[in-house]
Formats: sequence, structure tokens, C-alpha cells
Amino acid sequence: MTGSPRASSIVAVANRLPVQRTPDGWQLAPGGLVTALKPVMEARDGTWVGWDGGNRGAPGHLPSMRIGLRPIRLRPGAVEGFYHGFSNRTLWPLLHNAVERPVFDRGWWTQYQEVNGRFADAAVDALAHVDRPVLWVQDYHLMLVPELVRAVRPDERIGFFLHVPWPAPDIYARLPWRAEIVRGLLGADVVSFHTERYRKNFVRSCGRVLGAEVTARGGDLHLADGRVVRTTSAPISIDAAAIRSAVTSPSAGAELAELRDQFAGRTVLLGVDRLDYTKGIVERLLAFEALLERRKDLRGRVVLVQIAVPSRDDVQEYRDLRDTVERLIGRINGRFTPTGGDVPVHYLYRGLPPEQLYGYYALADALLVTPLIDGMNLVAKEFVVAQAATGGDGVLVLSEFTGAAEELREAVQCNPFDVDGLAGRIETALEVAAPSRRRALRTMARRIHRHDVHAWLDEQISAIEGPTTAAS
Repeated sequence: MTGSPRASSIVAVANRLPVQRTPDGWQLAPGGLVTALKPVMEARDGTWVGWDGGNRGAPGHLPSMRIGLRPIRLRPGAVEGFYHGFSNRTLWPLLHNAVERPVFDRGWWTQYQEVNGRFADAAVDALAHVDRPVLWVQDYHLMLVPELVRAVRPDERIGFFLHVPWPAPDIYARLPWRAEIVRGLLGADVVSFHTERYRKNFVRSCGRVLGAEVTARGGDLHLADGRVVRTTSAPISIDAAAIRSAVTSPSAGAELAELRDQFAGRTVLLGVDRLDYTKGIVERLLAFEALLERRKDLRGRVVLVQIAVPSRDDVQEYRDLRDTVERLIGRINGRFTPTGGDVPVHYLYRGLPPEQLYGYYALADALLVTPLIDGMNLVAKEFVVAQAATGGDGVLVLSEFTGAAEELREAVQCNPFDVDGLAGRIETALEVAAPSRRRALRTMARRIHRHDVHAWLDEQISAIEGPTTAAS
């Protein structure tokens, strides 16, 4: 895509702005989506609408980034109801197959509606100031925005991408405001999901909730007002070339050398997750404990490094999860640490700088990705690219309930709900011959490089730019 005069101008609407306040001032925030969107938005006179995160004085642009910023300020009560409440205690667990019981609170729903209205107003204003705009709305926080914008600007090209799963219709139907949410999404011309399964779940949910208001034909939803909404499956990816470059850099190499000294003579299993109940960290720890119980020969020879990035500490369910994880680690280390030896579980409750994380990726003999459900899981893809770039032979143990499992078919797939079975899959992974490991890594890495985040972005924007589906 180019920045030619006929190119569309992108207006991205996301929960957060792509910048963060640091001691040195406002800077570009880290993250794959921000990194991927930056060059195409700069080339297309892009504008980003998002919450300022409670930081006053968010700029209208950064000198280092030619993207317009439209900060949205939210009062604390709105943040509590919209973000901490409805988004993260109602929608998040519901969309993740209700692995944790969703909370249905009408006050939170009211705040969600009001805040989505604020985002829609800001988006409408941004659309009025650019030529040939394309509106691209991101994720579950803003599922009412497409319909709200459509009501004011009926001829706009609007896309929506959901970065988390969409559950089966019977689970989605538990939501008291189920019709309002799907109608909100159907304000878009294109609604996209990571996998075909999620897309089909959405189409079936629309039929169950809206009945005669919508008719499914192939990947299209025909609405009573004559509009046609396209649904697509579009698995998000990573900037594979950038990771390959970073993991082979001198700084990452220095990190890897230090880690090899620290863990010399031991097989390293690695887990890298946000501390979230969907990630299957508890099941992973129980499986590791079961493995050490039945394989005495592995004690002292195998170590699990669990990196847990803090997440939503102000939510009780997450505080409880942290307590459970730390209690389990204490029990495992208490049971299996040899006299005078090192602990079998190394626990890092923090985020790591990229070069240190890439060092762990290159070090690991196996990465354990065991979510109970996950929209995609980009950690799995990062590990594969990092291992292939450094000539490694690490094994990917991957939950079959991740979006990534549909692409990374050469991984050792597992069912994290079966703890004993998961222990067996880890054992199997450790016994895979090195040549087979390398072949699997090369195959998966080639696939990731062919369909990286830039290819994903091109496909998404092209789909939204297609012929308008508004009724003539």
C-alpha cells in the first residue's frame, strides 16, 4: 500500500492511545499493533482515537510520529464501570467461554454504553477532517461504536477486528445485552476474527439473537435494512523480520550467554504469559509437578521458568490467581528442591525488556503455551521465529484451544484441562529428536514470515476498502 492521493485515510479507534507517558515525556507505546499500524497510518494521514489512560496532557501528535492523536478523557467512575467492570469482568470472561463466571451489572452496562458513545463521537469528528476515510475499530471494549458511527455517517467504510475469541452461541446468549452488542458490531461493513471457528460462532450467535433480522449466506450477513456485512477470519501475526533481527542482535546474544551460564546443564521449560486466568498457568504448574512426581530422573535436571506479566491487580479474581500461582510454586519448590541445589521453578512476576525476553526464547528447550482459551497467542509465534533465527531446536507445546494452534500444526499440541495428559505431552516434547524439532521450527517459521503482521494489516485494510455494502 502507498500514500498516493487516492489512498484512504485510516481512522483507528482503540481503547488506548498508541502513546504512553514516561519520565522523559510522551513516547510511542510498545506493542505489535502499534508498531504495525504506524507506517501505514503515517503514509495515509492517519488518526488514532483512544483513551488517554488517565494521564492529563496527552498530545495531539508526537514529533516522532506523523499520526494525529485524539485523546479521550474519562472520569474515574466511567473507567470503573466501562473498563474494569463491563469490559473486563463481563465481556472478557464471557468471550473466553465463561472460564470464569461473568458478572452482569446494569450499572456497568450503562457506563459501557456511555463511553462507547464518547468514542463514537470522537471518531465521527475525526472522520469529518480527513479525505476518503476508513474507520477501523479495535476489540471488545468498543463493540457498540460501529453502529453508533453508522447512525451519523451511514456511508462510511467501517471495519471491526475482535482480538479475543467469540464463544459458542449458547454461551454468548447468557449476556443480558446480547442483541445490543451484535447490532453494534453489525454497524460495520466487515467484522473480522482470528479464526474460522470464532467467525462461525459469531454468525450463529447473530442468527440466534436477532432471528429474522439477519440472514447468513456464506460469509455474509444480510440485514433487514438491505445492508450486507462481511465476516472474515484473519489471524493476526507478528513482525517476524523485526524479531529475527532483534533476537540475533549483540544485546540479545549477551543476555543469552548469561542465561546459559545460569542454567548450565539443565533442560529449560519456559512459560511467558500475562497473569490471567485464561492462560492455564495453574494447570501448567500442576502438570510440571506431576511430571516431577513420576520422573524422579528429571528432578534437578529440568527447570521451569515462568514469566508472569502483572495484569489487573485491582480485580479480586486476579489477586486470587496470583495467590494460587505463588502458593503452587512454593509447594513445588518445597517438594523438589535438592539439598543445596537450585529450585525447579523460577518465577518472574514482571515484564521483561525485549532483549532479555528474546534471550529466554533462544535459551528454552521447550515453550509451554497452555491457555484454556486464547484468541491467538503471539508468544508462540515469537518463540518459533526466535528459535529458528538462532538455529535452536526448541519444542513448542501448544494448547489446542488457542487460535495459533490452527496455524502452528507442527507444535506438540495439548489439552490443558487434562493435567496428567499435559504432563505426558511435556514429557513427549522433551523426547522429540533434534532433527525433527528443527524441521518443525523451520516449517512454522516460514509460515509466520509469509503471513506476518504487515500482510495481516494489508488484508484487513483492503477488505474494509472494498466496495461499500451500504444499501443504494
